[in-house]
Order: sequence, then C-alpha cells, then structure tokens
Amino acid sequence: MDHKLLARYPIGNPRRLWKQDNFILDVLSPGPMTRFPKSELTRRKTRRAVKTSIDAGFNMMGCLWADSELAMDIVRAAETFGGNVLFQDLYRFGGMGNVNILCETNDYAGAIEDTKMWKCIKGYCLWDEPLLDEHLQETRRMIEYCEKNCPDKLPYTVSNPDYNPLYQWEDNEYAPYIERFLEVIDPAQMSFDYYPIGRPEYCPELQLDNSTMWSDLEIVRRAAERHQVPFWFAYQGHRFHFHEVYYEFRFPMVRAMAYAGILSGAKALECYTEFDGYVDPATGGPGVFFEAQRQLNKEIMTLGNTLMALECLRVIHDDTLLPEHPAMEGLRTSMEESELLGGKLLPRISVSEHQDAYGNKYLMVLNRDYDKEAHVDLILKNPSNIYEVSKEDGEQHLQYDDAQDLPMHLNPGELRLYRIQPAGENPFTIEYYLEKDI
Repeated sequence: MDHKLLARYPIGNPRRLWKQDNFILDVLSPGPMTRFPKSELTRRKTRRAVKTSIDAGFNMMGCLWADSELAMDIVRAAETFGGNVLFQDLYRFGGMGNVNILCETNDYAGAIEDTKMWKCIKGYCLWDEPLLDEHLQETRRMIEYCEKNCPDKLPYTVSNPDYNPLYQWEDNEYAPYIERFLEVIDPAQMSFDYYPIGRPEYCPELQLDNSTMWSDLEIVRRAAERHQVPFWFAYQGHRFHFHEVYYEFRFPMVRAMAYAGILSGAKALECYTEFDGYVDPATGGPGVFFEAQRQLNKEIMTLGNTLMALECLRVIHDDTLLPEHPAMEGLRTSMEESELLGGKLLPRISVSEHQDAYGNKYLMVLNRDYDKEAHVDLILKNPSNIYEVSKEDGEQHLQYDDAQDLPMHLNPGELRLYRIQPAGENPFTIEYYLEKDI
C-alpha cells in the first residue's frame, strides 16, 4: 500500500505574527484560581502541581487569576521541570470581564520586560473575557505591544460567547459580541470556555443534551473560520463545589467535553480545574483523575499531528441535542448536508467532517453519552476505503475496503477519527509533517 508524506504548515491569524505549530494541551492554572492571599502551604502545593501537570501530559500551563508571588512560583517550577507557561499577574496587568481586578495601572509593558528572560514563558494572558468596548480596545493595544516587543510569544486572550448576543457598543451599533470581539481585537487565537456540569440548568438525566455548550461551540467555530483565527476550547476538568446542584462527577464527563472541542475543530484544549480532578487538593500531587487524564492527554496528542492538518467543514448532531432550542437556531446542520454519510444518527451520537489541504476527507464520531457505551453502524453515501487514525500510534490503519457501512464501538465520551477515501482509488495511508519554511 502506498504511503503519502504530506506537508502541513503552522496555523494562525494571517494578520498576526504568532503561529501554532502543534496541538496544545493547556491547564488554565495548576494551582487554585483565587484572588485571596496565598499561604505558604498553598504555594508549595502549587509548585508540586506544576510537576503533576507536566507528568499528566499538559504541554502548557496558565497562571489564571494569579497574584505576583503565585505566578512566579508557577514560572520557577515550570523552568525547573521543563513546562511551558502562559503568564498572567493580575496585580500588574490585564483584567477579567469588565473590570481591572487588582491592578490600578495596566503595567503590561513592565511585566513583559521583567519576565522576558524566562524561557518557559511562551505567551501572556492579557485579558480574560474582555466585555466592554474599552477593554476590547485595550486588549488589542496589549496584543500589538506584545507583537512588537516579544514577537515569538503568544498574546493570549479569552472570549465569552455566552455574553449578551446583541450589545450596543460605544458607536451605537448593535453587533453580536463574538463578532465585535474578533473585529476589534483581531486575536492571534480565540479561546472560550464552557463548564456545563452543575450549572442551574444541568439535569443528570439529560446529561449534555440540553447544554448550550454545543451552540457556543458552533458559534465560535463559524466565527473563527470567517476571521481565519484558530479557536481553543476550555473544558470542565472537575466538579465545581460552589454549584448548588448536587451531582457525582465522573471522568467520562471530562472526556466527552474535551472531545466535543476536537469534534468542532479546536486546535487546543484547556482544562479548567482547581486543585482537584487530576491534582490532589491536599498535596498538589496526582489526584483521583490523574491516570485517566494522562491517558486522555496521550490519546489527543497522538492524534494531534493529524488534527493540526485538518479543517472542520461541518458538525452534525442527532435529534436529541437541544431539540427545538432557540440557541441552535440557524446553527444546525442536517444529515442531508453531509458529504459522507446517509441515514440517521443514533441518540447521543455526533459526527463532524473535516478536510486537509489536499482534499482528503475525514470523519469524527463522538459518543456524547458519558454513562453508556454505544454500538454504531454509520451508512456511507458511497463505497469507500476506511482508515482509522489510531490513538495508539497516530498512524492510519485500513479498517474496511470498498465498504458502505462503518461499524464501531464507542466507550462513554469516546471519539474516533477516520479517513474516508473513494473506493475507486488505489489505497494509501497518509502521514503529515510540519513544514515551517514558507
């Protein structure tokens, strides 16, 4: 069988300097995300949690909401253990939402100057969900300063698609927040978060069926595509103890949410956890989800080289997802629009279709159910050679030739990735390599 070696290239906003070479697995903070003073015990646990995060397979760590001392603890530990950091110090620069939380003066220039010697710092978290027009403008100024003075660093920011769909801006124009965010900031990448398990509308019996996480994913996916900006997705990595709704949090929930981002074409996943989940809150060492999180991260990074070569064309859900919900108005894609599939999807099964720069077609299949296994048999529109991209070695393995159905078994929250090739072509496998000389 022929084996094709195809080039892929760094991705990024063509109007920005920073480019992304490989798939990123980020933890928003290895320590507690709180604005209150930290004890020495908390600082020691955070330093240990940096090592735990690296051992779990995360290749980036944020300092989200960190004060000056805790942020530098994360940096020093990352420098020691070989981790990468998106730096933030809310006592010196940036903000959250519509306020500067802790700093009287936005001293991002000074903070960048004072930390530029640290090799582990790969970017700066400039603002978390800027909402007001003045803060969108300020974030753009910060990005442009960062590009000028440290062009190899990511000027990072986070959007909030859940915020006021139509907002009256200072120029008296009405526009969706996400469009305004992209137009004003023109970011290097577009990150957003959604943490559904335990929100007031969460219902254990419905799982994620009525979660507007799915509509947010589609809103951001389409907007990012229009603006040629890669998008990142932050998923919920642990139970939020402050939510009023009681539930038992299980790791298949984490897997389903993380793979939901990949299904929609995210080029980075960010885990939101606070000294819980894969980190033990008592010690900062490995926690209850550590082995499962490490396995999930390993699977995603094994697929990562292929994921970076793909563009998401469409996402299709079965009828149990947000049925007749206004949040999905204008965002649904029907099976009739699929290039690859016919028939009907089983309950809690979602698929997405992708394409590489050479026209090769890929299919992702997700079991959204985080409690039950799924036995799926998809019907293809045309006879095809079907290759699975292995989560064991990243290689493409021919599963079926000249087939018109695709049977599979999916564990709770599991995603599988296939390449679909017309049966009339000679079979071949594909391997991608990163080409940076363009």
